[in-house]
Amino acid sequence: MLVQRQYRAPDIVPAGAFRWIGLDGATYVLVDVQSAIEGLVQARVDLWMLADSGIAPLGRSDVMPAAAAIGAFAFEDLTGDGLPDLLGYVADSAGVSYPVLIPGARGAMGEELELAAPGWRFATDTDSLPRAVRDSRGAGCYVQLWAEDPPDGQGDGWRYLALLPGGRLGAPRAAVPACP
Repeated sequence: MLVQRQYRAPDIVPAGAFRWIGLDGATYVLVDVQSAIEGLVQARVDLWMLADSGIAPLGRSDVMPAAAAIGAFAFEDLTGDGLPDLLGYVADSAGVSYPVLIPGARGAMGEELELAAPGWRFATDTDSLPRAVRDSRGAGCYVQLWAEDPPDGQGDGWRYLALLPGGRLGAPRAAVPACP
């Protein structure tokens, strides 16, 4: 409710939210912000921090065109920087969805999956849900995605993208990355 009150502009609406509590006890909220303009289908995500001292905006993604819904497979600290990250999906108005990885950050938040795998098509259906895998210490190690008609010529199947420092992703590989 406190975060929802921050959205007063008539051209946007907070359509959904995801919550995560950090190790320091701070609560983080990621808001799915949708266009309220008739016929304009687009969205972005905003990251907020709630603490005893109040509420503070932390980061904002670029606007995602044709985004009618944003969902989460995981909303937690995958990158080990103390801020929650979104491994989720964006769906258009026809219900066609594609996965996204948006690391939490102060300031601008970018979608990393498109940068790491341009031209790749990954599935988000219930038989092949994306997931983040942690190493033995609990840190994020890689993201697992089902590739459809992949450009690597190895046929449909699971591909693995290593989680690199700074929330970046490695290129898709058919081999599972080694985790410490």
